[in-house]
Amino acid sequence: MSTDAAISEANTDAKRAEVQDLFSRTFQGIAPNAIPAVKDDRLYAPLVLRYHDIETGQLAGAALTCRSEVAVGMTMMQRLEYAPVLDRHSVLDLMAVAPAFRGRGIGSALVREMEDRLKERGVRIWFGNATRDLETARLREFYARHGFTVLPDGQPLPDLLGRSWVLPTAEQPAFFFYKQIKKS
Repeated sequence: MSTDAAISEANTDAKRAEVQDLFSRTFQGIAPNAIPAVKDDRLYAPLVLRYHDIETGQLAGAALTCRSEVAVGMTMMQRLEYAPVLDRHSVLDLMAVAPAFRGRGIGSALVREMEDRLKERGVRIWFGNATRDLETARLREFYARHGFTVLPDGQPLPDLLGRSWVLPTAEQPAFFFYKQIKKS
């Protein structure tokens, strides 16, 4: 049975609330509105995927990728520096697999499906970071296995698409990762 068969998009506020609940149970101190509301999709261009266990119907994993805070902020301030690359980047913001379902390839299936959908959208750069409170050694290996360039601890994210994507006031993560998504 293919793991991809259980993946669907959270394209309603009710489905996104289910994802928010999984993230809230997985990550300590996550904002109650970490998943954008559907009404804000034009601004954030989110892709929210859910993985339901076929046998139990339980939400086993989920992921969110969307426009960066920097790009959204510039757009809201009507500054045009990021306009040419607004739809060419995405940030893998959150991804979680419920503890009972780990080790089954669900995270890998979510990453593959997200990359395919981002490619269809015309995204060319996909990046993110791992915070210090996570299992960084395991995550470093995971992202490298999926073709991301994983930067050493403390190394800043380089300019991608000719732009800086990290807020200067942001807390530094354990590490950044990024990849170029190639056109088909």
